[in-house]
Amino acid sequence: MRKQNGPVIDMTPDGNFVQPAQPTLGTIVARLVGFAVLLVIAAVAFWMAMFIIPIVIILAIAGFALTRPQIRRPLGW
Repeated sequence: MRKQNGPVIDMTPDGNFVQPAQPTLGTIVARLVGFAVLLVIAAVAFWMAMFIIPIVIILAIAGFALTRPQIRRPLGW
């Protein structure tokens, strides 16, 4: 196998560089819409977490408080 020593330069036979294709307006709009949708999903997930985490903490404290007397009860009764 031949070892590559550097980047590949894309040139035409007359010595000009090949220009990459420019994105169309539709592509730009689609990317912006996709980014907006992902941003909304992230915002909703963050909003839900801010409401769910305190509820889970309260339920965990209540569960601990309700099961604590059962744990202290002697076995065999």
